[in-house]
Amino acid sequence: MASQKPKKSLSPGMVRVKILPKDPKVAVEEGLWPVEVVLSCPTMGSGPTSARVAVVDYNADLDTRFAPAKLLADRSGFRGIQASNDRKILEDFNFHQVNAWAIVEQTLGWLEDEYALARPIPWASGLGRLLLLPHAGYAENAFYDRATGALHFFYCQGRSGNPVFTCLSHDIVAHELGHAVLDGLKPGYNEVSSPETAGFHEYFGDAMAMMSSLRSRETAKLVTRKAPMKLAAKNVVSAIASEFGAALSGVGQDYLRGAWNQMTMAKLRGTYEEHDWSELLTGVYYDLLQYLYARKVARLKKENRKEWASGLGQRQRFAMKALFNAAEKTSNVMLRALDYCPPVDLRYDEYARAVLRADEVAYPVDDDGIRAQLGRIFKKRGLNPPKEDAAERSEIVWVLRELADVEAIVATPADAYRFLDRHRELFHIPYDANLCVPSVYRTRKLAKSGYRPPRERIIEFTWSEDVKLEGKRFGQLAGTVLPLHCGGTLVFDSAGNFLHLSLVLPSAARRKQLLQYARYLVRSGSLGMADRSPGIGAPGSESFRIRAVVEGNRVRLERNAAMRHSWPERGHDHE
Repeated sequence: MASQKPKKSLSPGMVRVKILPKDPKVAVEEGLWPVEVVLSCPTMGSGPTSARVAVVDYNADLDTRFAPAKLLADRSGFRGIQASNDRKILEDFNFHQVNAWAIVEQTLGWLEDEYALARPIPWASGLGRLLLLPHAGYAENAFYDRATGALHFFYCQGRSGNPVFTCLSHDIVAHELGHAVLDGLKPGYNEVSSPETAGFHEYFGDAMAMMSSLRSRETAKLVTRKAPMKLAAKNVVSAIASEFGAALSGVGQDYLRGAWNQMTMAKLRGTYEEHDWSELLTGVYYDLLQYLYARKVARLKKENRKEWASGLGQRQRFAMKALFNAAEKTSNVMLRALDYCPPVDLRYDEYARAVLRADEVAYPVDDDGIRAQLGRIFKKRGLNPPKEDAAERSEIVWVLRELADVEAIVATPADAYRFLDRHRELFHIPYDANLCVPSVYRTRKLAKSGYRPPRERIIEFTWSEDVKLEGKRFGQLAGTVLPLHCGGTLVFDSAGNFLHLSLVLPSAARRKQLLQYARYLVRSGSLGMADRSPGIGAPGSESFRIRAVVEGNRVRLERNAAMRHSWPERGHDHE
């Protein structure tokens, strides 16, 4: 029997853990069993816990907290896990804890990288740590909840009779982390304002799932078998949450959502289901990935003809290199555009505009033709990025140039407020609007090309206007007032050069759309009343997709996190 190669000793602050590349279904069918990875976590402890993430394995159904995974003294793993065989380890609750924690830690590191968001991600809960509950209870569900500051993972019995643990699905863990990340970066997107914004939340989670899966060498090997010149439409990356999807669908569908879809804006007209809306942008993400992979693998084949012809093993190495390159570029292009998006009620056309502009700022020379390809993808999907107002841009350029110290207006939210208040007309802010500045921040992004992008300074501002719900069609909400969320994002560099402005303004069209959305929520039975006035309650509102909180004559719509992954019946939600 051959002796095992000794493992390298760990550098200070590093820890070795095991992680499942996809989920148990793919592990059994494709041989993607848990693999070892090394993470940087200087303040890590048993649980696992780290500076940003902590596992609290509490089960509310059983009122039980399961024993935490114990970190070995030399940080080479966790007690009882490292030596477990592939099938046995999937039954170990301590492995469940470590798996969920490691996926979150690893994905956060990639997101905060200087080539991606280039800044720490805050949690909307205000807490320092994001909590993970790997066995929160028995349900066909998994969700992020701002109120608890946690990702809740449930378990259920699959149609095969075997248990399905959502904390063992790489896709689901990364997807739910996506909700927490987006809520921290853009808390205004959690407001129930439009199906597009709700759909963007789901898309962002799916983008996290694909990004995280594509960073795995084992997954890349599976995707690039036979070294294809083009990525298959359906594979272990584009088929999101295979085990969970198979457990829920009951119709032989082995995925929760497919990134290879052909969803368009025209097909979504009159639709309000956020998971349907998410498919369009998830499809855009995968379209770009396929384009970049095919371009890169063709270039590698041309530049390395002799090696390419030497055998399948060499071709697959080139294909894997192409996939890693394409995956990194796709995630950076699609995700770093967040800084160029408005703080509330994001619509897909505006996101498309932000994607193009953020890429242009980071890569003025588009060597890979990314922006031209995105233009074709957007057109095919029915997206129409709005044009910039040249006169407005010119005026903002001069306002910024006239500042004696541009850094002074991003020193604090109060400083940013005074600047915006002086220029309400320029930024289309009504003089009677109670303006708020929820976020002021800086980034220090880098570009792989060697070009040094501008150091961005970003100011986000919001306000709301009242929209009255009148008539019987609004049921118990009749006579109440719903907020129409408005605001903008101003981006400029450290020298005061204007980079981007994104605005969400009050308009007759937006008011009409909000009324239609509210009417749909009432008519479809999606709303549950939960008046928080003393002595008044509405038992059972948690069973609804959206909770209506009435305070005086004002209503606030809150999405029930526990309803995130109910299996939707397509076509039932059209006007």
